[in-house]
Amino acid sequence: MPANLPPDYHKAEEGLRSAKTTEDKIAALEEMLRIMPKHKGTDHLQADLRSRISKLRRQPAKKGSRSAFSHYITREGAGQVALVGPPNTGKSSLVAALTHASPEVADYPFTTRDAMPGMMPFEDISFQLVDLPPLSREHMDAWIFDLVRHADLLWLVMDGLDPLGEMDAVREILGERSIVAVPAPAGTAAGEGPSGKAAAFSSPSADPAGRTVKKALIVATGADRPGASGEIEALDDLLEHRWTVVPVSIVTGEGIEALKRRTYQALEIVRVYTKQPGKPADRSAPYALPRGSRVGDLAERIHKDLLAGMKFARIWGAGTFDGQTVQKEHVLLEGDVVEIHG
Repeated sequence: MPANLPPDYHKAEEGLRSAKTTEDKIAALEEMLRIMPKHKGTDHLQADLRSRISKLRRQPAKKGSRSAFSHYITREGAGQVALVGPPNTGKSSLVAALTHASPEVADYPFTTRDAMPGMMPFEDISFQLVDLPPLSREHMDAWIFDLVRHADLLWLVMDGLDPLGEMDAVREILGERSIVAVPAPAGTAAGEGPSGKAAAFSSPSADPAGRTVKKALIVATGADRPGASGEIEALDDLLEHRWTVVPVSIVTGEGIEALKRRTYQALEIVRVYTKQPGKPADRSAPYALPRGSRVGDLAERIHKDLLAGMKFARIWGAGTFDGQTVQKEHVLLEGDVVEIHG
């Protein structure tokens, strides 16, 4: 069966030939894949484009550059969260309310034209929120998707009065750029199982088609408006309660604390505290580590030389008796206090 490629495809192909940077090449290939008719005659061509996109994404940054991304936000805090959504869903208002950042907020579309980071506090740690320009077929820059791929978690920010329609549109646009948003893991109020040990979650796995899989929460804004609660419940029902849907209102404050805690749970991290021999634990600045991290990972995070010279550690926590001696392979739990000995 012939491919019968449309003129727009050949135009995108010309853009690929003239592309100079990795991100421009990826954008051109993704555009070719989006435009291409989907039938048996293009199966091999689709596979080739996906393979080329995957190879480009795996390329390391060029020597002397900080990143392969066209736009880059240095990760800070316990995790980086990218806010993704259509125009006028309240992304910038959320960032302004939850952080010290000052994104432009207005009641007309496309107010946000660049990435705006800000730090959102949660108990004794902070998360980095990154406000992005809206996803719309009217105008989208390729670098937006670079930042989406780089983030640890997505907030899919939807208008509470039309969350289902917007959800479908956002997931479709992300899918055309080979990004798959999947439900983030949910946990108990402390992000742990009832025993105090880390709960078992199923994290997103690599996609066989080479697509980028990103954990996401659905954030439904304007929950205080008449009719919003019914629309949000309908979305949750249609999604068969597989997603974490967090209704929020900047006006009343509804859902804000729940959103922070759900973000903490979704990032699948544990907070670990350190102490020096004979001194109390330093609880002012915990280390946030991926769930399943070991004592050796903590030592390396503190300083690589500390890991090299480590002999043993003592731990105070739910999974051990006070001051128990452990080795570098011991798995850390939420709230552990660790004293490393060299």
